[in-house]
Amino acid sequence: MTNKMKEAVIVVDYQNDFANPETGSLYVNSWEKIAESINEIVYETKNKGWIIISSRELHPAGHISFASNFIWKEPITDAFARWEAPTEKNFITLDEINSGKIQIASKADFTMEELKAYIESQENKMDAVWPDHCVENTFWAEFYKDFDSKMVDIEIKKGFESNSHPYSAFGWKTLDEKKTTLDIIKDYWIKIVKVVGLATEYCDIATAIDAKKYGFEVEFIKKATAWVDPSATIEALNKMRENWIKIVE
Repeated sequence: MTNKMKEAVIVVDYQNDFANPETGSLYVNSWEKIAESINEIVYETKNKGWIIISSRELHPAGHISFASNFIWKEPITDAFARWEAPTEKNFITLDEINSGKIQIASKADFTMEELKAYIESQENKMDAVWPDHCVENTFWAEFYKDFDSKMVDIEIKKGFESNSHPYSAFGWKTLDEKKTTLDIIKDYWIKIVKVVGLATEYCDIATAIDAKKYGFEVEFIKKATAWVDPSATIEALNKMRENWIKIVE
């Protein structure tokens, strides 16, 4: 058994398609600037001898979350702009499928049956479809250069299955696919999970709430995270507080 540790930092999806202002397909203004704060938290944790976990989205090109894999469906945003929160035009519903409004493009790596099953698992409304992003084995899926990724102890890959689109870093696997995030944290006897990275009202809150659900103390480090939409972020922060997640300014 690995020596007991007290804390783990999870760095959520700090990748080029999100944080690189020159190339990121889902870049939002200033997201590159939190690298310094993320590194500060990482160095502090490493100096205590505790563990750094990172997650990366590693999508196949035919992924279910990409608008390009559907016909007549708009992605949430265009590249290099400050994108807005999703609207109804960005979502897919079973009603749209059943009425023939949604068709799958030939390059998609999932079937209509898998799409329907996924939407049913999401209470009959699939989350927003996005521009192609974080495609596996590309520069855009790599960590953003200003993040000191050599400090990472264990890396988690998520979104590598074509027919699902996870936000949380929990439940997904190490690069060798042998362990999940939860397995790792249990192995190290972690008590406190600190969440940093991108983005507050999407993958960060999902990761924080899952960590709390699994019985850990959770800290959301606000200065080392970034958000998309102000109103959605306020809602996300309030939801975390309601779930007894500590918000650290």
